[in-house]
Amino acid sequence: MTRQEKGLWATVIVLTAGVIFMGSWMLFSGGGSTEGIKQFKGTSPAVASVQDKAITEDEWVGELKKRYGRDVLMTMLNRRAVALEASGRGLDISEAELEAEFERMSRSYGSKERFIAEMESQLGIPEEELRHETVYRLLLEKIATADIEIENHQIDEYLKLHPDQYRPKKQVDISVIEVATLDEAEQVLDRLEHGEDFADLAQEVSIDEYTREYGGRIGLVEEDDPFQSPALLETAISLEAGDIAGPVRLGDTYGIVYVHEVIEPPTLSEKSIREAVRKQLALQQAVSLSELEQKLREKYEAKIFAGVLP
Repeated sequence: MTRQEKGLWATVIVLTAGVIFMGSWMLFSGGGSTEGIKQFKGTSPAVASVQDKAITEDEWVGELKKRYGRDVLMTMLNRRAVALEASGRGLDISEAELEAEFERMSRSYGSKERFIAEMESQLGIPEEELRHETVYRLLLEKIATADIEIENHQIDEYLKLHPDQYRPKKQVDISVIEVATLDEAEQVLDRLEHGEDFADLAQEVSIDEYTREYGGRIGLVEEDDPFQSPALLETAISLEAGDIAGPVRLGDTYGIVYVHEVIEPPTLSEKSIREAVRKQLALQQAVSLSELEQKLREKYEAKIFAGVLP
């Protein structure tokens, strides 16, 4: 996993939780459809049954409220408090700002389309929900940094200390078959040269338990990914899409690497880099976003009434 991906997955976890919570709220607030639900006499509609023993909508909603109710209400209170603050300050997120953020988040995935597809297929977050949550985060960050001034010389100093941070890094989408000995690695190469499928062979002989069941697939990694073997990366970076190479010495074992795709991200403009640094430095000086949410709830007198939650 790349450094960019590590930060992104942390964001995604938060977004996923938000999706679950908001979905739960829709259900227990009456937003869900009841079409086709059987009505049992004297009870709320049944949503499921086991041996004709009904689970009612009230029982279902009660469990959702018990598990997620407080989080959903806090999410709703945060959204409303932030909207009030943004309106009072005349702040908004433009479509251009949203697209720029999507491009930034997509850099370690090769394209925005690939990033969006991964979010939906791996985490069940559709594009519309991802956009909604991203707008909220950007608006919260804009509020947090609205009164913080970053001078040009501060940006210059940061870039001087971190010259490679915004340098585009080559990425490769790879699979690996790992075996215990050099002789086994040579045998794997022979079988591949005779037309055997790489993924099938990985599932059969690879000793890497984490990638074996996925046909040896590691996925997209950057040229300096600290979680991968330097020898493996050096070999993979030198290849083109569709190439197979090895044996590569991986400590006490050997690997055969297959490159699915090579991605060379575009270089960011000077303006984009400086804006990114400006925002990063401002956020470092600002209160944390969770603390800001709390302050805004207090400012706009947000409260949860007694007896609402189990």
